[in-house]
Amino acid sequence: MVYRREPIETDRLVQRSLAMDDAPSLHSEFTHPEAMRFWHMPPHADLSETQAMIARELAGDGCAWTVSRRGDPDAIGLVYYLGNPGPPGLGYILHPAHWGQGYMTEAVRAAVNYGFTILGLDRVELWIDADNVASRRLASRLGFTSRGRFSQKFPHRANVHETFVYGLHVSEWPQPQSEQTDQLLRRAAPANRFYRLEPVLPVPDVRTAAEYYRDRLGFTIDYLYGDPPTHASVSRGEWTTEGARIQFSRAAEGRTALPDGALYVFVGPDIDGLCEQYRAQGVHIESEPATYPWGMREFHIRDCHGYLIRFGAPA
Repeated sequence: MVYRREPIETDRLVQRSLAMDDAPSLHSEFTHPEAMRFWHMPPHADLSETQAMIARELAGDGCAWTVSRRGDPDAIGLVYYLGNPGPPGLGYILHPAHWGQGYMTEAVRAAVNYGFTILGLDRVELWIDADNVASRRLASRLGFTSRGRFSQKFPHRANVHETFVYGLHVSEWPQPQSEQTDQLLRRAAPANRFYRLEPVLPVPDVRTAAEYYRDRLGFTIDYLYGDPPTHASVSRGEWTTEGARIQFSRAAEGRTALPDGALYVFVGPDIDGLCEQYRAQGVHIESEPATYPWGMREFHIRDCHGYLIRFGAPA
């Protein structure tokens, strides 16, 4: 969607639509190592990088505001909606000289309120580096809650890091009731919400499949249904809302052919160590760990019934 871009004013701040003229004042943030510590790109080398970033933002579908203190036209930070498909993403940056004064909490609160009341968003999502404790606290102060996490690697960083996904629904945001907000609240709680996807694999022996995943791959057997079992579920993950879950169902008599394709499991950074663990457990390693052009390091296995499973982590 294309977002409207209008100024926002708060008690201490003025948030104006981003413009090319803001490059010199924003450049100090985007060259500061501490400000850029958790950013998806390294500090800008020169002003032309900041200008190019602003040009990309202005050409996109999102909306961005410079953050300035009342009476001072110079930008001390930036708050922006990405204009991305899926859950609307929000980002922000503030010069370290102004940390600890509540400016970013004030600016993000105003941007979230604008999103819900002006843009008609039904939810807002933040992606925050697990080590960015200050940003995670900001999200919690504004009512965002953790919705899950995933591993990620930026090209300029040596190591993979965990990213927490924080989300906020319009139904969780305090605001005066109106016909518009009533409509948004109804949109925020759809009857057909999608929670997760679990493959159901037909197998000739359900118990054998479940026990293989438990004993060789480190899964937990959630349940075995029937005696002998005709259906089962296994899972591996720290929380019930994340991780890998697979169901097994007894295949029809005489069925021997397996479907094409594979299961893809995203795992943590020690993917080579995981491969060695599985090898020690007698798991058939179909493909050794390798780094692929799409930025993932993977290895592949065949389970006890011949299904292909690909394990991957950001390279």
